[in-house]
Amino acid sequence: MSHQAIYRKFRPKIFDDVLGQEHVTKTLKNQILSDNIAHAYLFSGIRGTGKTSTAKIFARAVNCTNSHDGNPCNECEICKSILDETNMDVIEMDAASNNGVEDIRELRDKVKFLPVKSKYKVYIIDEVHMLSKGAFNALLKTLEEPPEHLLFILATTEPQKIPATILSRCQRFDLKRIKSSVIVENMEKICQEINVKYDEKALKLIAANSEGAMRDALSILDRCVSFNNEEVDYETVINLLGTVNYQVVMEAASSLMDKSIEKTMILVDDILNSGKELSFFLDELIICFRNMLIIKTTNSTDNLMRVSEDEAEALKNASSKISVDEIVNYIEDLSTAQLECKRSLNPRVLLETKLIKMLHGVNHTDIETLTKRIEELENIIKSGNVPVARQSAKAAPSRQTAVHNDFPAQETRKTVVSEHAVKQETSHDTSNSVQEPRNFENKSDEAIFNAIINGWQAILKKVRSENAGLQAIIRESKLTEVVNKKAVFEFDPKFTFHINAANQPKNRQKFKDVISSFVNDNCEVEFISKREKEEKSNKPKQTIEDIYEDLKNEFGEEIVEFKQED
Repeated sequence: MSHQAIYRKFRPKIFDDVLGQEHVTKTLKNQILSDNIAHAYLFSGIRGTGKTSTAKIFARAVNCTNSHDGNPCNECEICKSILDETNMDVIEMDAASNNGVEDIRELRDKVKFLPVKSKYKVYIIDEVHMLSKGAFNALLKTLEEPPEHLLFILATTEPQKIPATILSRCQRFDLKRIKSSVIVENMEKICQEINVKYDEKALKLIAANSEGAMRDALSILDRCVSFNNEEVDYETVINLLGTVNYQVVMEAASSLMDKSIEKTMILVDDILNSGKELSFFLDELIICFRNMLIIKTTNSTDNLMRVSEDEAEALKNASSKISVDEIVNYIEDLSTAQLECKRSLNPRVLLETKLIKMLHGVNHTDIETLTKRIEELENIIKSGNVPVARQSAKAAPSRQTAVHNDFPAQETRKTVVSEHAVKQETSHDTSNSVQEPRNFENKSDEAIFNAIINGWQAILKKVRSENAGLQAIIRESKLTEVVNKKAVFEFDPKFTFHINAANQPKNRQKFKDVISSFVNDNCEVEFISKREKEEKSNKPKQTIEDIYEDLKNEFGEEIVEFKQED
């Protein structure tokens, strides 16, 4: 016979050879010993974990005439015929290619006949989830009331696709992923049996890439033996799998931790020039930082990492130079880069950009943190617990209308603040922080208006130093006029929250104190929306004096003259 694949040559022949699935094999053996055989079984699990092998062993075991401790003897006539696939009573069916209603109806017609020479007629249906809905319905009646001589063994990698009516009629066994240590031990035995030398690091790398599937591991081992039938070494496995050498991965991790952009870029260039895939490199780099995280947080490597002792020691030394938070950030950033590189038309440029951003410390906006800070600020403003200082003063009567202004341009913002604004600090009582009364100047409305306009940026800065939340609200307003020493600030109608917050007594008092201190005069403040102002301006004038005042403000006092005729 021609060459036979290693995974087929060393396929388990008895339950004891099925590695890593003791919870399944022990139960099946006990059922055979106690003659408590069910009519239908479902084996589920990922590829290469022994579903079909267990089904074939079970089919031999239930029909074996000379079983040993629940295992088939593999020597009697029935066992040999099943192994040679000449036994007519054990039928293996692939549901992927026989998934129609007619196939199941044909099966239903055949199950009525008694077995030819075996105790049970066994149907092994592989990849049963591939059956159509009609085929499942056709199989349901047979599963519900099967003949005594009939045994169904279903195998699948996707049990969630099987109807609940089928699942409820089967004894279900979930086969687990096989541990790396078990896979490595099995490969060592196989290499010894076929007289091939091996490197422990190489076998561990194979086990790591098999992802818990024994068949995948043996297939990789078969390729390595075909490449070099004298020895399975680490470099051979690296070249056949297309992965990156672990020393190169550790060097890349060290360059990231050292914040060396030049060294990191050279390593990326070397890896790409050697024909390696970026996804493999990033995957190995993420696993490297993951292993560091495991060592850093658990101080243990047992059964948690698939690395050799030398690699574990190197990881331990590297993890001592970095904090847990930094490791987590590296894993998250590299995982994001890996995902985006898979969808990018130019993954190399994207990866280099991501790595430089990580190493150069480019600032970026953290949306979650910013949103949280805004919510906290809004809660403080809504509660009204904005700290303010008291200041006593009285308003003086006068009136001055100002032209609508969008606030100072660059030249206006650079206007020098008056000496009185510099002297705005007052003496404070250390016990209660209440400001002492001071002597204000008696300024006109026009002077107050100009002082606020010219010193607007200084006012905002002063408010910010005492209450940043209030400053964020006030800066959205516009000074429109000063009437009887009351500064009127206007908000756009869309800033409803800002208007309500600014008009809270504590906030308005705080801003009044800042304005009064800045202009060195007792000045009240009022916050309105643009809609309110329009409604007020649209009210009909009650007296001729009001009309005269509006005309004078609009065209100037030197143009408008008030004459009263008898």
